[in-house]
Amino acid sequence: MKNSKLKEAQKVMFSLLETFDMVCQKHHLTYWLDHGTLLGAVRHQGFIPWDDDLDVTMPREDYEKFLYYAREELPESIFLQTKKTDPCSPVHYAKLRDRNSTYIDAWEEGKNICYHQGIFIDIFPVNYIGYAKKEKYKQLLNFAKIFSNRYVKIDKIANLFIKHLNRLHTQQNDYIVSGGESMHYVTNVKKGVVLPLQYLPFCGKPFPVPRDYHTYLVSIFGENYMELPPEEKRKVHSISINTTQKCAYEVKKNGI
Repeated sequence: MKNSKLKEAQKVMFSLLETFDMVCQKHHLTYWLDHGTLLGAVRHQGFIPWDDDLDVTMPREDYEKFLYYAREELPESIFLQTKKTDPCSPVHYAKLRDRNSTYIDAWEEGKNICYHQGIFIDIFPVNYIGYAKKEKYKQLLNFAKIFSNRYVKIDKIANLFIKHLNRLHTQQNDYIVSGGESMHYVTNVKKGVVLPLQYLPFCGKPFPVPRDYHTYLVSIFGENYMELPPEEKRKVHSISINTTQKCAYEVKKNGI
């Protein structure tokens, strides 16, 4: 992908982030930059130069509140993609999709796609669980992936696992773990590593990040996260991005 196209796509993602942040600030919702976006904030003060997605994470209660408020408060140019608004969505967590662009993931190439494919940001929920239940939680989450992945979609069974996993969440628990919707056991840290949040600049504006972002990043990427990977590993996820062309879902929906 040409660098100029990637830069334009990152501008669209950043605009989505600004809108997301505006809703969260209005309603006092907690979230933080996560995964590669957090790494970008720490290492590059913005996007990782070759990154073509953006990740934020929210505690369970804030995530549910955001979904409620977003239905009424997002501008027309943004689509809130969930399993309720877009049943064909390949994931169970929420995304904000830009309605005026197209993002085709490498694994989607050549497939008949029925869901929205605008440029997006990922919104991951996390649960608070007790130390004694961590291993059980991880086993259940990994088992749930059997029924919801790129090749198998049995949503009725996957939803049963998600509901059971999310029932293990309570506010007083000490560990933050990936929510059932994520289908990946990525986040696994003590609550004090994340909260209270601090702020770091991302593309020139301050955004919330975990209090001890070093420990948080080590838990995901290892001790050497500040080192740049070799050039052959600096790969984008997408195979095609167009910032000015509506995706097939939008074209069909609006009869364009």
